[in-house]
Amino acid sequence: MLHKMRYRLALDLGSTSLGWAMIRLDANQRPCAVIKAGVRIFSNGRNPKDGSSLAVTRREARAMRRRRDRLLKRKARMMRTLIEYGFFPAEEAQRKALETLNPYKLRADGLDKALTPAEFGRVLFHINQRRGFKSNRKTDKKDTDSGALKTAISKLREILKTENCRTVGEWLHKRNQAGQTVRARYRQDKTIKDDGKAKIDKYYDLYIDRAMIEHEFNELWRKQAEFNPALFSSAAYTDLKDVLLYQRPLKPVKPGRCTFMSDEERAPLALPSTQRFRMYQEVNNLRILREGLKEEPLTLQQRDDLIVVLERNNKRTFTQIKKLLGVGGAVQFNFEDPKREELKGNTTNAILGKKEHFGEAWIAFDEAKQDAIVMQLIKEENEAKLIQWLQDETGIEEERAEIIANVGLPEGYGSLGTKALARILPELRRDVVTYDKAVQAAGFEHHSKLNQNRGIPGITFKIESIDQDTGEIKEFHIHKELPYYGEYLQRHVGFGSGKPEDPIEKRYGKIANPTVHIGLNQVRLAVNALIKRYGHPSEVIVEVARDLKQSKEQRSEENKRQAENQQRNNRLRTEIARILQINEEGIRRDDIEKMILWIELSADVADRKCPYSGVPISATMLLSDEVEIEHILPFSQTLDDSLNNKTVALRKANRVKGDRTPWEAQQDFAAQGWSYADILARAENMRKEKRYRFAEDGYKRWLKDDAGFLPRALNDTRYLSRVAREYLHLICPNTRVIPGRITAMLRSQFGLNKVLGLNGEKNRNDHRHHAVDACVIGVTDQGLLQKFAKASASAREKQLNRLVDNMESPWKNYQEHVQRAIDAIWVSHKPDHSHEGAMHNDTAYGLRGNGKVSFHKMMDGKREYIEDNLKVIEIADTKAAERHGLLPNGKPKPYKGYKGDSNYCIEIVRNEKGRWEGEVISTFEAYQLVREQGAAQLRHPALGISGKPLVMRLMIDDTVRLDVDGQSCTMRIAKLSSNGQIFMADICEANVDARNRNKEDSFAYISKMAGSLQTAKARRVTISPIGELRDSGFKG
Repeated sequence: MLHKMRYRLALDLGSTSLGWAMIRLDANQRPCAVIKAGVRIFSNGRNPKDGSSLAVTRREARAMRRRRDRLLKRKARMMRTLIEYGFFPAEEAQRKALETLNPYKLRADGLDKALTPAEFGRVLFHINQRRGFKSNRKTDKKDTDSGALKTAISKLREILKTENCRTVGEWLHKRNQAGQTVRARYRQDKTIKDDGKAKIDKYYDLYIDRAMIEHEFNELWRKQAEFNPALFSSAAYTDLKDVLLYQRPLKPVKPGRCTFMSDEERAPLALPSTQRFRMYQEVNNLRILREGLKEEPLTLQQRDDLIVVLERNNKRTFTQIKKLLGVGGAVQFNFEDPKREELKGNTTNAILGKKEHFGEAWIAFDEAKQDAIVMQLIKEENEAKLIQWLQDETGIEEERAEIIANVGLPEGYGSLGTKALARILPELRRDVVTYDKAVQAAGFEHHSKLNQNRGIPGITFKIESIDQDTGEIKEFHIHKELPYYGEYLQRHVGFGSGKPEDPIEKRYGKIANPTVHIGLNQVRLAVNALIKRYGHPSEVIVEVARDLKQSKEQRSEENKRQAENQQRNNRLRTEIARILQINEEGIRRDDIEKMILWIELSADVADRKCPYSGVPISATMLLSDEVEIEHILPFSQTLDDSLNNKTVALRKANRVKGDRTPWEAQQDFAAQGWSYADILARAENMRKEKRYRFAEDGYKRWLKDDAGFLPRALNDTRYLSRVAREYLHLICPNTRVIPGRITAMLRSQFGLNKVLGLNGEKNRNDHRHHAVDACVIGVTDQGLLQKFAKASASAREKQLNRLVDNMESPWKNYQEHVQRAIDAIWVSHKPDHSHEGAMHNDTAYGLRGNGKVSFHKMMDGKREYIEDNLKVIEIADTKAAERHGLLPNGKPKPYKGYKGDSNYCIEIVRNEKGRWEGEVISTFEAYQLVREQGAAQLRHPALGISGKPLVMRLMIDDTVRLDVDGQSCTMRIAKLSSNGQIFMADICEANVDARNRNKEDSFAYISKMAGSLQTAKARRVTISPIGELRDSGFKG
């Protein structure tokens, strides 16, 4: 369906929210009305406590269960095999009697004496339970404990030699007799070094590896076969050894797809060609900053000389590079920064070229052979096979091959496959060119044009639209609706199964980041619903939140940075209050910003001068009207209000500079006696993100490849923004993504912070603020930003004490349109009706029999025994009923308990008198019901689990309508208590859990029991992803 109406769709995509707005376009394609707006709220797939992926938590728990299952299966298989070959008796009682035998003594005796079949079976069953660590080349390098583990194994090998122990079992018997531990225990000892810093030593008392166990098995078998060759047959040897030592091969981790050739896998980062690609890309972008902040690229000879050095070294500092290139004096590199003092070299070459590895022979290998060797080091899991391969292919001796086989190389994968590298790397080598030009020279299209404009019968149709890159009218193939993103954005996802019968995500693959995956799927739901009702949009404008793609570590780093900034601001606020001798409440945000910019001028207070005039600025002078915050590159020409584009300057200097770049104002500066050389010298002290703006080509460098500041302001080039644009391009070729800083400025300028009313500030406690942002995004086009830039220039010309002069709204009654659209919103919350999740808490509690439970807890470094009154889920072992006893009804007696972690739902049922009652179903109970009776019983539309007539079944994030204080309210279920209490909040309320706990916040949950819900005429309603309310009415 093309257009039922001509409209622009605006999307504000966050990590847990999607705000959207439909803006009507007139005959000239200009916005003229807000048709409708909405908000969709959803989970981001992460643990709210630490930001870790819930998928990781599930995977780790699943891995633990599988390891346990494999151990139990191996024990059962060992038992069956021992019985089959006559080592164990078939009767369970007779096998039980063997538990009294000391396996350590038998393991030592078996090296010299004949053991009975049952005794040998006891030995083998014991060894099977702890069969030693088997090294895996890949996982060991990632394991932080593997260093301590391998050290302990090596140490134990030496001990076995010095103590003349033939097997590890014989050594363990000696320790057991001496009363020493025979189990591996991980230790951490904290010591204080001479410099006062703490050092933690991590080690194991002992650690056995699989090779020691294999050796012991062979030695025991050889000796016992001398005494009883008939029983110790070759068939028994083969089968029992297989049970004992077999380990399932690791499932290989499949890398992502190559950016340019989506059928190809990405190449490992350790590959010398990948390292080389990174080096050429970076060195080709290296620029020398001469005096006057002039930039110049390296010559081809300089580039090649630097590459030769980087090929042999892990890194080179910028000081070393300057000496190599012969560029002395006061010069810097564009990458040079207090946080970065070096360029990375070819790490793989640096490692494998060491004397103890290949030495000079490594450099003598051609590049193809280097890649082949590294690929073998990465792919081959079997160390013995790898060592032999290295000897055969490179001619090195076994000892050196073993060292190389265990070397640590860079982990992970690049963005390109080996075939794409083979085409792009020669172009980067050919000349000092940037990556994008090398890509084009290699015959590839730009990233943004990949996977676009393909016709698919029955799936797409043709339209004519303006090509955003060329401005020409072109023919485009667009989809009838947004497909699953993994089907068409293949270069951004991992490889799927490709099987048509598999679920769509498994078939095509998905983006690994759960937040991005969920966000794009929610975009698909909402956009397709809008297309179905209103037709395809003429334009799409998207703003993508900065935190959407952040990992747990990145979020943690961002939170840390924000906390540090808050502490800095608090400290500055106190300092400003002291200087001005006023209360801290009276400190303006501009004053704090002035202080931040003033400190940036120089670490030395005495050297903090006006960048233009050179006049020293004292703290008192800074906080007066004599000093102003000034945009280095004019705001009217950049719309850049970031700290990187600001400094503090004398009011007079600010007036002399006017609405120009520093370079453009140099003649007027000279007229005041201010040398531009001195200005550039002062700029040298600033951060690199700021200082280049003072150069002659500062504005040009800020623009980069954009034709002007408006195209740059209207284009967000971050990775996820490009993904969103590429995805939405499938249904609308006129799609663009804008940076969020513009939205914030325009929202304030248009007075839209008042729409949800919070003292003129953005109200983040109301979910609808996402829709307000979307209403701003929807009018952000080139025409509007031109007006905004003119208003800024006007404010500067009139010397107004504000950033922007009065600016007219996008159209008459714009604010009223936004207010009306926001008031009409039904916020849609994505519910999760799956019963799957954590059944209970991880901690096991002992049942005391007096209504109490017991557990151990580490307190002050000691393990303390605690008893408490806790309600727990009682667990019985049906396979060990005799061990724990039976209940009077004959069922196994429970022996431990777990705290329930969550409730699945509350069922509102009707009793025989017609009154409503609440029956809470825990997640644990839901699992048991599904296992015993199937999922259909759990979701029966008419009956509750108890068999009573069902009124409604409520889960977290479900929506209900009810009467509160005489008014009809629409609420979201926020919390379910095990006593049947239901906690609710208005669907528009955000951050409810934190606000409910905050005693200073006026917000509080509304709580109801089943009976009061009936009095309030409550009923469950649904709100579609685009905010359509469906209410069947109160049924009594």
